[in-house]
Amino acid sequence: MRTLADKVRICAANNADLYEAVFRALGLREHRNPFIWWSESPAPPYYSNLTTLNPDPIELQLKAIKQLSLALEGPFAVKDGFSRLDLADLGFKLLFSASWVWADPDSAIGDTGGRMAVGWRRICDADALSAWENAWAFDNPSDRRVFPPAILDNPDVAFFGRVTTDGFDAGCIVNRSQEAMGLSNVFAKGNDAETVYRDAANAAFTQANGLPLVGYEHGDALQVARIAGFEPVGDLRIWLQLSK
Repeated sequence: MRTLADKVRICAANNADLYEAVFRALGLREHRNPFIWWSESPAPPYYSNLTTLNPDPIELQLKAIKQLSLALEGPFAVKDGFSRLDLADLGFKLLFSASWVWADPDSAIGDTGGRMAVGWRRICDADALSAWENAWAFDNPSDRRVFPPAILDNPDVAFFGRVTTDGFDAGCIVNRSQEAMGLSNVFAKGNDAETVYRDAANAAFTQANGLPLVGYEHGDALQVARIAGFEPVGDLRIWLQLSK
């Protein structure tokens, strides 16, 4: 039986797998060892340059963050997957705290019957991906594309959206890891956030093949995830460097 500590490690590893997929699709360099994932390339919007994968090697992680600070020309973010690091003395501020969330495949939320909600479909071409990102950017403004068409070639990453006459009004990203299926970037342009989160989870579970569903949320989105059937299993923090 998995402990909470096991679940947090699985969540952090799955999230790092998505980072790998996004950075590789953008042609950015990235690296990974059992303790951290990191990149010396400027991160795309809403992405960190380092994420921790183990709660214990704090000194190693701090050393890596200091090295990144020297390698990168501008400020960058760090995802502390276990809320173990205090980066204030290194010139960072705490951007926000969040919770890893988990849903087992045999839970009520996992009982999808193998079907997605009406109107939802998988994104399979570059034009649809562009329309999906335009809808996602409604609440996530960016001066550049985050998800290039190349990411559609990754069999472990899938984009889902709810179709409207103008494109999409809801969507999510799903990414498969060895031990979990990740759910992220859930968005809803209307006032049906609870329905959308449940439908996004249903879309993810149609791809999960018995894997648990994981992710992280904070604020109102965390409450919506809990209503949908997810349980918080551990804390994480996002730190942002103030200046160089």
